[in-house]
Amino acid sequence: MSNPPQQQMSRVQKLTWYAEQLIKDASEHEHKGDGESAVSKYLQAADILLLLSKGEQNYTTWKNYTDKASLCQHRAKRLISLAPSGPTGPA
Repeated sequence: MSNPPQQQMSRVQKLTWYAEQLIKDASEHEHKGDGESAVSKYLQAADILLLLSKGEQNYTTWKNYTDKASLCQHRAKRLISLAPSGPTGPA
C-alpha cells in the first residue's frame, strides 16, 4: 500500500483514497493467486465505500460509491466460488 498524499485531506478523501488502495492491493493479490487476501481486501473496500455512500447527498457520487462497492462484492463472491470447498478425500 502506498503512502497517502502529503496534502491536507478531508475525512471523506482519506477514506476514498484508502478504499482505492484496498482495491488495488486486492487486485494484486488476486493476480498472484492469493484469493483469501484478495477477498478480505475487496470486502473491506466495499464496506468503506458503502459507508461513504450513506452520507453522500450528490447522486452521481453516491452512485459511484455504490457501483464500486457492488463490483468489489461481486469480485469477492467470484473468488470465493473459485476456491476449493474444504479438504478433499477421507477425513
